[in-house]
Amino acid sequence: MTRRPRIAVPAMWSAKIQGLRYAGSVAANAVLASIVRAGGDPILISPVGEFDSWDIIDGMVLPGGADIDPARYGAVADEHDWRTDFDGQDDADAATIAKAEELGIPTLLICRGMQLWNVERGGTMVQHLPDEPQNHVGTIHDVTIEAGTRLSAAVGGKTRIDTSSYHHQGLGEIGRGLNVIARADDGTVEAVEDPSLNIIAVQWHPEDRAADGGTDAALFDWVVAQARERVAANG
Repeated sequence: MTRRPRIAVPAMWSAKIQGLRYAGSVAANAVLASIVRAGGDPILISPVGEFDSWDIIDGMVLPGGADIDPARYGAVADEHDWRTDFDGQDDADAATIAKAEELGIPTLLICRGMQLWNVERGGTMVQHLPDEPQNHVGTIHDVTIEAGTRLSAAVGGKTRIDTSSYHHQGLGEIGRGLNVIARADDGTVEAVEDPSLNIIAVQWHPEDRAADGGTDAALFDWVVAQARERVAANG
């Protein structure tokens, strides 16, 4: 029997974790459970040190999290800045994206993951979105997806879905080689794609409702299915 695909999940440094005396590396249980439900085995990658066992990885999910350092895209932090606990987090996560690109690893980038991909391609961020006409923090709202894209195929060919949104920032200038393939009704970029890579990058949080199935679970199903094909191809 073919083994379950191993899905890398870059962890986020947390300064304080209940039960530990020191900082720890964590990932949201909702993300891990969504991967397991889809048939994958999540493997946490610590932001400390350099991970060098990519030969055992079949797919990757880079979860959401805190804001990217604005200096990374040539900006100064505003009053809404909500940075990570660890100064090396952006570099660590960027390194995992670079590996996914280099090795052709099927990857799902969620929220911060999509934003960092854009920044690493030379794009910028809108540091704080207005509450009107669309609030993006803790809301459910519709997203329109471009037909014929990898994302549309992953959600069963749909071009209009509702999403669980939790972000106060958005993409500004779009990075090199990335195409905007989904937007909210207020114009906020909700997904980008590089047609040459097996990566789906979305602004919303599919892990929030993946247990209920539908298009949220479909994104985790997609990355695990793609990873399974990679396992089969590599023997």
